[in-house]
Amino acid sequence: MLQGDYFNQTLLHPLGLAAVLVFGVMMLLVPRRFSLVPMLLMACFVSSAQRFVVFGLDFNLLRLMVLLGWLRIAVLNEWRGFRWKRIDTVVVLWALSGVVVSSLREMSMANLVYRAGFTYDAFGMYFLCRVLVRGWRDVETFILAAGVISVPVAGAFLLEQATGRNIFSVFGGVSPITEVRDGRIRCRGPFSHPIYAGCFWASLMPCFIALFWQRGHRRWLSAVALLASLLIIATTASSTPALAIVAVVVAMALFPLRGWMSAIRWSAAVGLVILHLVMQAPVWHLISRVDVIAGSTGWYRYKLIDGFIRNFDLWFLTGSRAYERIWGETYRAVTNHFIFEGVEGGLLTLALFVAIVVLAFRGAGRLCRCEQRRPAQRMLAWALGASLFVHCVDFTAVSYFGQVLLVWYACLGFIASLAPEREASRVTVRVVAAPALGHPTPSLP
Repeated sequence: MLQGDYFNQTLLHPLGLAAVLVFGVMMLLVPRRFSLVPMLLMACFVSSAQRFVVFGLDFNLLRLMVLLGWLRIAVLNEWRGFRWKRIDTVVVLWALSGVVVSSLREMSMANLVYRAGFTYDAFGMYFLCRVLVRGWRDVETFILAAGVISVPVAGAFLLEQATGRNIFSVFGGVSPITEVRDGRIRCRGPFSHPIYAGCFWASLMPCFIALFWQRGHRRWLSAVALLASLLIIATTASSTPALAIVAVVVAMALFPLRGWMSAIRWSAAVGLVILHLVMQAPVWHLISRVDVIAGSTGWYRYKLIDGFIRNFDLWFLTGSRAYERIWGETYRAVTNHFIFEGVEGGLLTLALFVAIVVLAFRGAGRLCRCEQRRPAQRMLAWALGASLFVHCVDFTAVSYFGQVLLVWYACLGFIASLAPEREASRVTVRVVAAPALGHPTPSLP
């Protein structure tokens, strides 16, 4: 049974059942700062095809772990101290908008269940990270755990590369014979597609780099985790994760220029406008020329963007699944997460999703400025912003689902939990002369 065949069917291997029992107990019993580690283990070692189906509702094992996480929060009262923020409101509005708009377009139980699954993932994973993460120590634990886990995962991917057989197929949901495209083996491990495997680990690379600013063994783990991530991405033989590595390098290289980011962003925006004016084709035609790995589908992704923009009137109100009307043919998949938000939820849902991204970037910037006196935490704050940037680059070439949603919502949740709601107020100190003694005396305005 392959990834496309498991919907609405219970598929549970004995090893999958054992994994959910072990990781579920860990989720309930470990100290809070380790509570997200079992979810990482589930995402990295068990296929998303493993699932229970109850009354037509699909609960893959990662979703089941989310449910256990909320059970933990309720039993241990770990919700105490949680502070609601602006980005939380926008996340709720975005999720509800997707449900309401898609329901207006298609009033059916199947569509409602479909959107409920997305809403469950969004609320469950995002707010789970928001509640359980309260400080830098919690974030560092998650990153350290991901770094350790990357080593056996890289070993499994290298074995798949050498043998052409996927050892994770024992769980079902992935083919035992690894896909080959243009003579290159595309390893996927437990992920639904090689691209998702590469995107998952590419998004964690900025955080692994930030570990180098920590002390002791964490520097060694930084190097090992980076090497393991690069090996995993190389074995996927996919352009999107390869471009994500470029995004990692660019984002981390901009750290010394962090004080000039506003000018850099505006310069990039103006540059794109100028290119659009001087090019014969629209500026988004540049994506068609991206061919990092042989067999890349840059032209397909360009046509997605082009048709989406040119046929704005067909989707802006309630979205549209009439892909043949938008693009002139029936496309296999919408491999662009921004476009996916638009065709599923219309312009309102897309705008709210973009607002989430903007607020998250703003929060990462504030967090970085708040940690000026702590270099290690400042670099981690920058790494979270860089990881957010990597996700945005991925969104232009793939729409997220499955295990990769964990690192996306974790990135959002970490930033939202740690970033201040407002910039710290600056207190100006004036120096005036004391009239009696003639000595300078500080005075607050």
